[in-house]
Amino acid sequence: MKEPIVVHTEEDYERAQQRIEELNDAEESSDKEHELQALAEAILAFELRRDEAAD
Repeated sequence: MKEPIVVHTEEDYERAQQRIEELNDAEESSDKEHELQALAEAILAFELRRDEAAD
């Protein structure tokens, strides 16, 4: 079973952004689309938590 993608730190955030760039250069596949979706959700959750903490 694959582990969920989570972004807890700025370092995780940067790694997720780099992974998105890598995936965008890769061939199209359903695994690629699933990983891109999971990364997008993890990044969004991190950005929302970061924004709430800033308020």
